[in-house]
Amino acid sequence: MSARSYELSIVIPTCNRAELLRRAIETIHESTRVNYQIVIVDGASDDHTPGIIDNARKHLGDRVLCIREPVREGFVRGVNKGFRAAQGNAVCWLNDDARPLPGALDRAYAQLMTSSPSVGLLAMFHAWHSPKNVAYQTSVGSATYSLCHVRGTLYANFGMGLRTTFERLDYFDDNYVFCAADPDFSLKCWHAGLRVEPAWGACVDHDEHADERRLIDNPHLHNDNARLFSKWILPAKNPCKNDFDPAHPCALNGLASNALAA
Repeated sequence: MSARSYELSIVIPTCNRAELLRRAIETIHESTRVNYQIVIVDGASDDHTPGIIDNARKHLGDRVLCIREPVREGFVRGVNKGFRAAQGNAVCWLNDDARPLPGALDRAYAQLMTSSPSVGLLAMFHAWHSPKNVAYQTSVGSATYSLCHVRGTLYANFGMGLRTTFERLDYFDDNYVFCAADPDFSLKCWHAGLRVEPAWGACVDHDEHADERRLIDNPHLHNDNARLFSKWILPAKNPCKNDFDPAHPCALNGLASNALAA
């Protein structure tokens, strides 16, 4: 039997955050009209996450796919497992503490389907609680949503692209643990001659929920960031001003000669 066809696969890695996952699934269901699949990668949760997933399957059926890791392997490897299992024509990733606003995924998908083949990834606007590294901003009601840049190059914290693009670029770099993999993937797009563009009108609330899982991941932050800036040739950090230029959204100068293969 052939695999079911979906327009969009939404990959969500999770671990011991059952209520956040429940809210994320409910929000997707209530706010999304495209024919979607949710691919949940459960990093060996020992709370009631399995029950949340079973309940989602009862209501959403086969469109919920769960991959359970015997031992949590981290955000990046978890997301990659989801990418490889995705059956949608397009793929995006969300955190379990992220919730797309009504119609956000539909708008991003519609934009992607009408984009030039030179567009590799759309960046969805997200709640961002810092003035640093902001490339674009938009408002919905009283809330502000942002897109970020890494030293002058636009990247996607929450991106959407064709599944074939993810396959072509070989997904996230498994050498990262949890931080810097999303800007790295956007840099891979730019380096391959593909553009990263804003997903206009597609906004995502993001709690950045702090808990034991983040405490486990945080020691990897420095090494992940160090790898990013040793792998790619980017301008030096500018401590004085925001150096993003919308007319030239890519400041990348290539892959460092001593970079490890992604």
